[in-house]
Parts: sequence; C-alpha cells; structure tokens
Amino acid sequence: QGIILGPDGFRMSKTRGNVVSPDQYVEQYGSDTLRLYLMFGFSYTEGGPWSDEGIKAILKFLDRIERLAIKVANTGTSKNNEITSAEKDLLYATNFAIKCVDKDMEEFGFNTAVARLMELLNALSRYDTLEKKNNNVFKNCFKNLILLLAPCAPHFAEEIWEILGNKSSIFYAKYPVCDESALVLDEVEVAVQINSKMRAKMMIPNEASEEQVRELIFKD
Repeated sequence: QGIILGPDGFRMSKTRGNVVSPDQYVEQYGSDTLRLYLMFGFSYTEGGPWSDEGIKAILKFLDRIERLAIKVANTGTSKNNEITSAEKDLLYATNFAIKCVDKDMEEFGFNTAVARLMELLNALSRYDTLEKKNNNVFKNCFKNLILLLAPCAPHFAEEIWEILGNKSSIFYAKYPVCDESALVLDEVEVAVQINSKMRAKMMIPNEASEEQVRELIFKD
C-alpha cells in the first residue's frame, strides 16, 4: 500500500508541519468526497502528495452528477425506442465502464476505476445535449453510473438513488453486468499512414475486409 505524503511531497510529520487531518475535509466537503479523492488521487500501491485542488475536482465531479440526476429524475420515459449511432455510443461507453470498473476494483486500481466513471459522466453529458434522445436508454445508463459509484461514494449514491425515485436502498439493487454485444462497434477509427507519416484518420465499418478498407482510403 502506497503512502500519502504531505502537500510538500514529504512524509507527513509534526516536525515538518505538513500533516493533513481528514476531519476538516470531512466537515467541509463530506466523507464521500474525501473517500473518492483518496481513491482517485493516488495509485493504491504508490501513494503520492496530498492536493487540495484534487479534492475540489472531485467535489465538482459529484456536483455534476447531482445536477444531471435532477434532470434525469424530471425526464419522462420515451415512446421512441429507436437506437441510433448516438445511443450505440452511449451504450458502448456504459458497458465499457462496467467492464473496466469491475476489473479495476478487483485489482485495487481504484484511481482508474473512478477515471472510467468520469468518462461515463462525460458521455452522458454529451448525449444530454442532443435534441433527439432516447430517454429510456439515457435514464438506464445514468442509473448504471450511480450503481457503479455506490461502492466508492455510498452515502452520496444513496441520496442520488432516492432523487431518481427509488424507494429501497441502492445496496439492494443488482450490480451492473457488462453487455459484451454493446462493445462491438459498427465503425472503428483507423489511422492512415503513408511512408510512415500520418495522413488521416477515418471511420471504417467494423466488418470491412482489407480490400474494402483500401478502397475507402484511396477514395479519400
């Protein structure tokens, strides 16, 4: 287990006067914000120096989740269940996060697990800006974000779960399972190099043969 150092990069000691007491941060930001910062700000096996800016960044992350939760709670179900490329992208981001968080938590990679949650929040926020949305997919993907967050920020996740209209505890809910089929993309981005120099990036159908890929590149 790594050691969390003082803000000056040295081991905490009364002699150096660089001891960070968690109590003041719990009082100011809440225990879940502190817990999530300890998970995200340091590699579990390496540790590192304390940063007040880091804990403020976590606070902003949780604030973004809460604002989006209120919006999701006031969003009705959608009659349109069409799955377009936008929904496929969001489902990919959600299932990718589920798969990565599951693996990272098992390996004590808490910092990368939280990073995946941040990426999922960004994907949800991008999807929310679209004029035409499948609200059912949107609400379900956001629900999975909160379920993934619950072991990391239990009190906060419980509050958000209640905002979403749930009556029982989030810890009675089923933990998300990755849908591997959602990780198969219709298109993939490929880099085109000519004479070892990058010339372009192109979206290519996932099932395209080598000949079809060549044809698409030469047409560009």
